[in-house]
Amino acid sequence: MSNAQQQGSFVDLPTAMRLYRRRKRLVKKAQEAASEIRELNIVAMVDVLTILLIFLLKSVSVSSTVAPDTPNMVLPLSTTQQPPIEAVKVTVASDKIYVEDEVVATIKGGAVPDSEADPDSPMLVPGLQAALRNWIRLAVVSKGAAEKQLNLQLLADKGTPYQILLQVFYTAGQSNVDVGEMTFAFTKYRLLVQRPAE
Repeated sequence: MSNAQQQGSFVDLPTAMRLYRRRKRLVKKAQEAASEIRELNIVAMVDVLTILLIFLLKSVSVSSTVAPDTPNMVLPLSTTQQPPIEAVKVTVASDKIYVEDEVVATIKGGAVPDSEADPDSPMLVPGLQAALRNWIRLAVVSKGAAEKQLNLQLLADKGTPYQILLQVFYTAGQSNVDVGEMTFAFTKYRLLVQRPAE
């Protein structure tokens, strides 16, 4: 390189092109390095997947239509052809009342004991009412308040006294939940039965 080039007075065209191409390569490498993901933060993604998994498990447990294997309970027989609907299951065995798989009241001598009934209204079972209200709140959260009318499915032993069934239906009718200006309640009731063996 001549003295004139070192002093910067002029640069010939091939040298200028070489310097331009070199600078262009350096800029391109810097842009590629800037756009490259060097670390993947999966903590947020794991949190989202965990929440989705919980909602999926809850929805599967709520939407199952298989009759639970509850001891001390034999369903009545029927020839109905209607398929079961998605609903909260209240099971009345010969000794306990369940909401889904949770025991909410006991049955002694063919009736709910006075200690587990409301003293002001003997038809109301507070333990059952609290559990049903919790399920209504869960349905409101999971369905985004899309349905104001909810379904209740009753599985009762074929020897269940009629008085207990009345208590269950009365309590379900008193288990409405107010969310803002909207009221959510059970409005459709179904009795689950089994088909006779052919």
